[in-house]
Amino acid sequence: MQNNMDPAVTAARLGDELSSIAGQMSAVSDDFAALAERLADTAVAAFAERSETKAPAPAPAPAAAAVQAPPQQAPRPTTAQEPRQPTPVHQMPPVPQPQPAAAPRPANPAPNNAAPHNPVPSSPMLQYMTATTPTPFGPPPSGATAQSRWTQFPAPQPPADTRSFGERLADAAERGLIGRILAAVGVGITLIGIVLLLVLAAQAGLLRPEIRVLGGAVFAAALVTVGARIGRREEKRSGALALVATGVAAALFDVLAATSIYHWLPEVAALILGGAIGAGGLWLAHRWDSQTLGLMVSIPLLVFAPVVSAGVDATLVCFMLVYAASTLWIQVGRDWTALFVVNTVATTLPLMAVANGIADVDAWLLVLTGLVNLALAVGSVVVLAPSSSRAVILGLTAVVASIPLPIMGGSEILNRPTASATVALGGLLMALAAVATRGRTSVPFVCRAVWLSGGAVFAALALGIALRGDTLSLGFLGAAIVVIVASRWAGDLADATRIIAGVFGSLGLATLLAIGGAEQVLVPGSLDSTGQATLLVGALLGLSAVTLLAHEFGEHFPVHAQQIWLVGGLIDLWLITEACISIGNLATGGSVGGFRGGHMAATLIWFGAAAAVLMWARTLTGSARSLALATGLAVLTAAIAKLFLFDLTALAGVFRVIAFIVAGLVLLSLGVAYAQSLTSGEKQAQPVGRPAA
Repeated sequence: MQNNMDPAVTAARLGDELSSIAGQMSAVSDDFAALAERLADTAVAAFAERSETKAPAPAPAPAAAAVQAPPQQAPRPTTAQEPRQPTPVHQMPPVPQPQPAAAPRPANPAPNNAAPHNPVPSSPMLQYMTATTPTPFGPPPSGATAQSRWTQFPAPQPPADTRSFGERLADAAERGLIGRILAAVGVGITLIGIVLLLVLAAQAGLLRPEIRVLGGAVFAAALVTVGARIGRREEKRSGALALVATGVAAALFDVLAATSIYHWLPEVAALILGGAIGAGGLWLAHRWDSQTLGLMVSIPLLVFAPVVSAGVDATLVCFMLVYAASTLWIQVGRDWTALFVVNTVATTLPLMAVANGIADVDAWLLVLTGLVNLALAVGSVVVLAPSSSRAVILGLTAVVASIPLPIMGGSEILNRPTASATVALGGLLMALAAVATRGRTSVPFVCRAVWLSGGAVFAALALGIALRGDTLSLGFLGAAIVVIVASRWAGDLADATRIIAGVFGSLGLATLLAIGGAEQVLVPGSLDSTGQATLLVGALLGLSAVTLLAHEFGEHFPVHAQQIWLVGGLIDLWLITEACISIGNLATGGSVGGFRGGHMAATLIWFGAAAAVLMWARTLTGSARSLALATGLAVLTAAIAKLFLFDLTALAGVFRVIAFIVAGLVLLSLGVAYAQSLTSGEKQAQPVGRPAA
């Protein structure tokens, strides 16, 4: 059969198919170009090549198929790989489609009774007419279901280093690593040689002392000069650092040897000269912004200084303190945490050795150096913290500087008053540092809390050193009162202060029990007059401390205020009993009558306190009323239990009679008072009737 298809329709259809194919090919080529730009390295490029082989470009569809189906949109990525950013496809303008009605009629039209010849079926033509143009990629889908479709590519892994050991060594040499390592090793070996020159040569009698000391000074000056000259160029500064560090350390060793070994320099002159060398020599570290230079001086000084000074003594301790103080200024404005830690350790270790009695040191000098070491460490933290990224490490390192003080307190070098005062001053210094830095945001809160806790520990140690066992409880309870009152003005350290006060109070009550607090309540005449007086004072201090602690913690934790006051009230009842029995024993010389009279008075005070609280609860409302009622009833229950479980058997004669009669009268009064309050409340609740007309 002859095919009379209209050429215009055929041309339009072919043009639209070619446009669709061109759009798809453009999208595919743009996607591959973006993928090639993103995966630039060798390993990922290989991965991209494998992906291209697995997903070839789509072939153009046959003409007949294109007629049956509209052009499809650009394909979206559906593989479980990393989503790539899609490249927008430039839309092709739609080709004007000829309408069926506008198609040219054949030259010989069919008769009216014959069906017209239509070369193109109507159904494919309608589908062809509704074809859509390719659209660009939209944004990646979101949500849990889309996550499985848009799984990311695995992160590109760096290529494995396939270089040989020699090649890696050559690369390290080019980067200067080998040079820095060799320079650091050279510093250590050179300084060992200088120490051998100053110490072992003197012991063996090699060379004259003047030659050894003068030669060391000249050698140190030459090293510093050459290093400063070489260090003008930044690319050669690593070697210059080693030369300058060796020269400065050698000069310090030379001064220390001239003082400790040859005794040519007075100690004061040696300290001044050593401080000048440290401050001036490490000026280059500040100028070059090199913490390494400071470390290459401080670490050898920490290791070899005791060898040069022929042991740890007062001169070495003072020399290290002066060096650390003189080099503090070069750390200002720098983030040199390691240098501060090394300097603090370098000053603390010799001081700990001297505090243990290794060397013969005057007591006043030992105390002074210990306090100066702690003050220097804490002050350095305050100065260096603004520029440090590890301020917490600085603050905790300062606590290390306080370790020699308790060692001094426990040694035999200091007598008891001096040792107690030394430890107490150290604790006071740490507490003042914690409070004084309250407005400084550069000093972390953790450091301040640790300093305050350290001060509390030192205060407890000072009390333990100064007081004997039977009076130690008085010191702890007094400290608890002072600290809990001070918590009102502690600011952000109020919580830590309350906890410290609670610890002091607990220690005081525990020691009060240990010195006879339990025996005095149960056994008459178990203590002498001194012990009874101590218990009386301790009971009064304990009453004050427990009441203040319950008040402060109750305000700070209002949800648990009822439980806090219940516990505090029970402890107060025990302390009241201790005080009453102590007064009775002291008044009667420790007789049984005093013991019974004290218990009777304690029972009556228990009932009176419960009655006062319950009567006070009548005037309150809300949660305050509930708290007062619960506390009063708890105290009243404890008083009744004591009356029947203990007083009924322990008391005798008139004491038992008085206790029961007074307790009964108190309960009767409470019952009448609460009954009247209930009756008056009911009358107020009744409506008032109108008078008759």
